[in-house]
Amino acid sequence: MARRQGAVAPPETDHGRPVGDRTIHAELEVLMRALRWAMRERQANGRRVLSENPLFGVRLPREKNPKRPVMLHDTYLRLLDVAERVHPLFRLGLIVAEGTGRRLSSWRNLLWGDVDLDAGTIRWRAEHDKKGYEQVVPMSETVKHALAAARKAQGAIGNTPVFPAPKNPAVACSRELMDQWLRRAFQLAALTPPPQGLWHSIRRKWASERKGYPVKDVAAAGGWRDTETLLRSYLQVDAETVRQVVLHPTQRMVSR
Repeated sequence: MARRQGAVAPPETDHGRPVGDRTIHAELEVLMRALRWAMRERQANGRRVLSENPLFGVRLPREKNPKRPVMLHDTYLRLLDVAERVHPLFRLGLIVAEGTGRRLSSWRNLLWGDVDLDAGTIRWRAEHDKKGYEQVVPMSETVKHALAAARKAQGAIGNTPVFPAPKNPAVACSRELMDQWLRRAFQLAALTPPPQGLWHSIRRKWASERKGYPVKDVAAAGGWRDTETLLRSYLQVDAETVRQVVLHPTQRMVSR
């Protein structure tokens, strides 16, 4: 109830804001995992940390009609047009986000040592991934070109941030700063930002534009550990794809 009313704040922030069922569900899932661990883990005396789960049987809230906006490509292009007026790093962030489909926490924490321009790959570190998933994935030519230009401009290599914070280049730009920049770009482009999930709308754009490829490959390329989350929350239904399904079936003839 306190989270719904914005009366309490997560540890990483200093202010609360009202949240919905989706956020509360995610937070309670983390708590449930901790409780299940405590029921398995034993103390020095052999007794389990918890003898039973105090939340056993509690039903987690779910949003009946969650809002999962997908950024349109022309919206992305309009944001790109004004990106330099926001900040040079913001333009690079837009290109990397749209070209890789990765979570904000993953790409904003990239280090130059993770970017291999010769091989054309990016190493996505487990410590910056929501699911602790580490992998090396190819990058598109657009992303490669933008990163090459940025590295030349920064003159940076090794374990230095690709997106250095303006006030402290030794650390990466914060999520809050990236959110501010994106909101500013929407304002400059005379566009209305999505009601929630600012950067996630670009991640959904990336996923939805890759319909038709094997789902497991899309998940691997975009950093999803499982296809269930990709299918449920990111691959969105659109009218044109539905039209193609109805009008252009693949007819198979079975000989007898």
